[in-house]
Amino acid sequence: QSKEYHYFRAAVLFSTMLAVLLSIFVAIYGKDQSFLMINGNHSPQADYFFNYFTFLGDGLIWVPIFLYTLLYRRDFFIAVLAALIIWTFITHFGKRVIFEGTPRPLRLLEDTARAVPLMTGRDAYSNSFPSGHTSTAFTFALLFNYLVKRKFAVYLFPLIAFLVGYSRVYLAQHFVTDVLAGTVIGIVSSYLALDIYDRYRKKK
Repeated sequence: QSKEYHYFRAAVLFSTMLAVLLSIFVAIYGKDQSFLMINGNHSPQADYFFNYFTFLGDGLIWVPIFLYTLLYRRDFFIAVLAALIIWTFITHFGKRVIFEGTPRPLRLLEDTARAVPLMTGRDAYSNSFPSGHTSTAFTFALLFNYLVKRKFAVYLFPLIAFLVGYSRVYLAQHFVTDVLAGTVIGIVSSYLALDIYDRYRKKK
């Protein structure tokens, strides 16, 4: 167990460093300009790539880890379930209650934001903060890091989650501040879930 937590803590530390870098980026360039720097740097190849890569932050990404735990790590199911509940509550309470109606880039910067047509839709203009895809990706990445227990995963999985967040800005779905909040939510959700899991194991 200590080995599993060692890799998890290392991944959390790396994810926190990514969040700090995002904070510095936003502090220097501001909310609007930081968005435009990413959203304006595009190519047809990147359009195609990020249109599909962004789905790694979709809610369906929880299905594989649920199946894996049910088949191979049933004791860890409680951690995954707790993470899903915590992530859902924090993200959607923020998105639909505290910050309900927060305009997305396509509405706030309609004259300058560049939309990739495939990604525009009914949620493309409101409920921007925080980024649900980013919080999903980081929660999943850190939990999976705990299961894999490999040094490469400490950096690879958080970087994949980071690119999911990047894709949300690239596709004009979120500001960098939304992605930063999603990163923090992912870290907090996975940490609390593992704390619940640890207490459950000790009690059992």
